[in-house]
Amino acid sequence: MKKIYYAPYMEASPLPGWYHPLFEEEVYIPIQSYLSYYKHYQLHSYWRCPAWQHYWKSAFVIFSQMDMRIEYDKTTGVVTPDTFRYIGLDEGVPPKEIDGRGIPKPYHGVVVGQIHQYHTLWSESRNKDLWVEIVSPPNFSEKGIEIITAEFPIRWPRPMVSACRFNNAVTEISRGEPIGILRFKNFNNSNDSFSLERKEAPDRMKIKSHNLAKVKDFLPGKSWEVVERKCPFFKSR
Repeated sequence: MKKIYYAPYMEASPLPGWYHPLFEEEVYIPIQSYLSYYKHYQLHSYWRCPAWQHYWKSAFVIFSQMDMRIEYDKTTGVVTPDTFRYIGLDEGVPPKEIDGRGIPKPYHGVVVGQIHQYHTLWSESRNKDLWVEIVSPPNFSEKGIEIITAEFPIRWPRPMVSACRFNNAVTEISRGEPIGILRFKNFNNSNDSFSLERKEAPDRMKIKSHNLAKVKDFLPGKSWEVVERKCPFFKSR
């Protein structure tokens, strides 16, 4: 079994993002294994399917630490000022009172943004074959949300984010609701299993994680090239 460590980070926080008040152990909602959180699926026949069990055995649910409301005008793409408390805008139009934050964002009928609740992941083994992917939780389809699925090697300490298409003009997510599912895999051993443990990220990793997430703001399209150069897995394919 491979142990994966994680450290939560909250953007738009009055304190440094690693030290948000909702991260205190008395109130923090920790990541939970998929099979334990969705245990009511035991009522269904597919719970006994070995292929289904294999797919989800190394999956973990991440939860929103706060109530969120994402709202925008479907015609113009203009989002409300409060929306910026919860997401970083990738596609949509900022309101006039906070416009001017860099280059204009495109809008193609739906707002796209990254929820301001991130997780930096790492493993002491530094195995080049360990990867993580993020997929949508079941509740997102009911809310008109689509996660933009992505994966990368764990040894690349970029934070994992829930980047989403918010298809409805108003989206509400309550504290404690799932906002993503992390699936871990070992490309060298498909039967490998994983456990997660929350841990304080080392100072150097905090800086590295933040900087790698921001590379795209200065060098668009270059982030993946960094992974290809740093991760030997690519060179072996």
